[in-house]
Amino acid sequence: MFKSVFTRLFWNNIMMVLIALLTLLATLIFLVNDYITDSQYETDMEVAENIQYLTVYLQIENPDYRNYPIYNRMLTQYADYAESDITVVNSDGEVYASTIDTQQVPKDFNAKVLSGETIKLHSNFGGIYEKKVFTVGVPISYRNSIVGGIYFCTQIPNIRERLYDYIFMMLMASLLAVIVGCTVTYVIGRRITNPIKEINRGVLQIASGNFKKRIPVTKDEIGQLASSFNYMADSLERLDDMRSGFISDVSHELRTPMTSISGFVGGILDGTVPPEKEREYLQIVYDESKRLVKLTNDMLEMTKMQSSGYKLDITEFDINELIRTCIIQLGNKIDDKNLEPEVIFKPEKINVLADKDAIKRVVINIIDNAIKFSYENTKVIIKTQIENKRVAVSVGNFGIGISEDEMKNLFDRFYKTDKSRSKDKKGAGLGLSLAKNIINLHKQKIWAECIDAKEGSDVKFTKFTFTLPLA
Repeated sequence: MFKSVFTRLFWNNIMMVLIALLTLLATLIFLVNDYITDSQYETDMEVAENIQYLTVYLQIENPDYRNYPIYNRMLTQYADYAESDITVVNSDGEVYASTIDTQQVPKDFNAKVLSGETIKLHSNFGGIYEKKVFTVGVPISYRNSIVGGIYFCTQIPNIRERLYDYIFMMLMASLLAVIVGCTVTYVIGRRITNPIKEINRGVLQIASGNFKKRIPVTKDEIGQLASSFNYMADSLERLDDMRSGFISDVSHELRTPMTSISGFVGGILDGTVPPEKEREYLQIVYDESKRLVKLTNDMLEMTKMQSSGYKLDITEFDINELIRTCIIQLGNKIDDKNLEPEVIFKPEKINVLADKDAIKRVVINIIDNAIKFSYENTKVIIKTQIENKRVAVSVGNFGIGISEDEMKNLFDRFYKTDKSRSKDKKGAGLGLSLAKNIINLHKQKIWAECIDAKEGSDVKFTKFTFTLPLA
C-alpha cells in the first residue's frame, strides 16, 4: 500500500512525541510518588516537633488532668493538618493519646522508636488497618532521655489521591503537548512535502514534454532541489529548442540544394533546358552538390567534436606559417574582391601547441568570413601577437559590421547574419560554430568585436580574435 512522505513523517513524529511523553510520564510518576512520600514525611516531622513540645509542656512540665482534653483537641487538629492518624505512647510503650481507636502499638515499632530511632515504613500498624499505611515513628526526647514516641499513619489512598491529581495534571499537559505537536508536525510536514509534490508534478510535466515548468525556490534544502530542477528544466528547454532549431535548419539547408539539383536535372532530362544551356545548369548542379557535401561533412564534424570520444591531435607548429598557407589558399577570393591583405606578425615565428588541421579550419573559416563580408577595395587585417603567455590571432575586415543583437547568436549553429552583407548566400552558418567548438576543445577563447571604422562613417571594422597556448 502506498504511503506518502507526509503520512510517514506525520506518524513518525507523533510516535516520537508519544514515546517521549510516555517515558516522561512514567519517570514523573515515579519521581512524584517519591516526592509525595518525602513531602508527607517532612510534614510529619514538622508536626512531630510541635506535638513533642506540646506533650512535654502539658503532660510533663505542667501535668494536670484538665490539660488532657486540650491535648486531644490539639492532636486532632495536627492530624487534620498532616492528613494522618496520630498516636502518642509513653516511655513504657503504652498508648497515651490517639486519634484512632487503638490500645497498643506493635512492640517492634516501640523497640526502635523508644531507643531513639526514627522509623519510616509501610505496614498495617499491627493489624489496625486492613491495608498497609505509610507509617512514620518519631521519638519524644526530654532532657537527653526518651520519654515517649509519636506515630503518624497516613493511608495510601490519601497519598494516591494526591498522586492521581498530579498524574491528571500531567496527562492534561501531555494531551495539550500532543495536540500542539500534531499541529506543528502537520504544518511542518506540509511545508516540506508540498514543494516535493510540486517538484514531482514538474518532473511529470517535463517527462510529457512541457519544458517551461518551473518550481518556486525557497531558502532551504528543498529550495536547492527546486533550483536544481529549474536548472535542469532550463537546460532541457534549451536542448529542445536547439534540437527543434537544428532539425528545422538542417531541413532548410538540405532542401535548398536538393531542390536546385532535382529541378535542374529534371529540366535537362525532360528537354525543358535547351542543349546550349545544359553545361551552365550542370555547373550549378555541381556547385550545389559540393555545397551539400560540405554541409554534410560540417555537420558530421560537429557531431564528432561533441562526442566524448573525440580527441585532438596536439602538435607543435608555427601559427604564422599556417596563416600564410591559408591566405595563399584563399588568394582567388581575395583577388575577386580586390582586397589587400595586411599581415602583422609579432614576432615573425610563433610556435603553438594545438591540433594543426583543426586550427587551419578555424583560420580558413574566419578569413573566408572576413573576405565574404568585406567591402571591395578594402583591407583584411590579419595579426598575431603574444598576450598573457598566449598567442592571440585576430582577423579584421571593413564592411557593414555586426549588430549587438547578432553578436549574441554569432557562434550558434546555422545562424546567419543579415543576408544583405554579402552577395555570397551559399553559407550554411556552420563555419563560426565549428570554429568556436574547436577553440573550446583547446580550452581557449574566441570572440568578435565591431566598431566604427571612422567617426561619422557607415563603414564598420569587424574583428574576430581567438587564442592558442604557446609551445
